[in-house]
Amino acid sequence: MIFLETDSDPTEWLLMPLRWDSVDERQNWAQKNADMLWRLRETRPKRREIRALAKRLDMLAEGIPGRVPAHQVFLYAPDPRRIPLAFFALTVPSEGDRTRQLREAVQADLDSAVRPTEVDTFTTERLGDGLRSLRYWGSREGALMMSLNLAWRLEDFGVDLSVRTVADDPGWLAAHLDEVDTFARSLWLTDAADGAQPA
Repeated sequence: MIFLETDSDPTEWLLMPLRWDSVDERQNWAQKNADMLWRLRETRPKRREIRALAKRLDMLAEGIPGRVPAHQVFLYAPDPRRIPLAFFALTVPSEGDRTRQLREAVQADLDSAVRPTEVDTFTTERLGDGLRSLRYWGSREGALMMSLNLAWRLEDFGVDLSVRTVADDPGWLAAHLDEVDTFARSLWLTDAADGAQPA
């Protein structure tokens, strides 16, 4: 089984399980992470703040699996007062023209009524050359939406990897693009059977 790894700060980038043995297990995960996130930022956080974040984490853990195609989900949680932003990682078997498939994975050619989709090469030491796009559109409710999409072809594994998020606060995501890019550069694929880390 292919697994996406990161050595980013685990107190800001939470790996969210996609399967739970019970509701209690899911809620315990949410409670422990909420407590950890608040205690890292405040010596004596208020219980209601911890409860509020635990509820948000539990809602994400309950609602995401099966709704968005993903093999792994990371939650970006730099501020416990905000709902963490979900990043969805998916691998599919490589096939067809590399450039065409990567452009499709980053939604490079989908209509973007608000402004043209921004597409750039995105290279990391661990994953090699890929593509990165920023796409804007309006929701049905009239809100400005933004998606950040990354994709690479990894010949050694025979897969295309995509990582994406969707934000209803484009300004906030834009202000955190450097941190997101650093996270993307921290990623690598491994075979879970050997667990080898990159040199």
